[in-house]
Amino acid sequence: MMHANKKRQCKGGGIMIWGMISPNGLLSIKILEGKIKSSNYLHMLRTFAVRLMKLNMRPNFSFVQDNCTIHKTAEVLNFLLSQNINIIDWPSKSPDLNIIENVWKMMSDIVYDEGQPRNLRELQGRVLQATDIINNEKRHIIKKLYANYRHRLTSVLISKGCLYK
Repeated sequence: MMHANKKRQCKGGGIMIWGMISPNGLLSIKILEGKIKSSNYLHMLRTFAVRLMKLNMRPNFSFVQDNCTIHKTAEVLNFLLSQNINIIDWPSKSPDLNIIENVWKMMSDIVYDEGQPRNLRELQGRVLQATDIINNEKRHIIKKLYANYRHRLTSVLISKGCLYK
């Protein structure tokens, strides 16, 4: 999930964005309202995300979440398992391995290219516009990240001496 601040380097309001990228390079987002608790996250999974996953992913796909507390509650994990969604046990302190982080950087660059948004409505509009730009002009970058993903993970394991443990 990305937190887009109203003021990038200052205190201020912001929005929470849930995002999913598919191997075909498409970015899907959901702007979430208010402070996100596990119950809100579970509601978003039930009403939006799981349908999207099942429409856009091959059978037996694996779903990657970071280690955010709301992603790891028993209720959320049990729901995903009940939907036959394979969840990758993601290592702590490794957000740079998740290719969504590259997408959040692309989005941030686009959102703040014209300076600070004046208000939350403008911020939301820029996020939606950035999503369109990514989907129409930068899908090839996401597809390349997917294509190189196994190599990236293997390189990390080799560098840590953990490939064959």
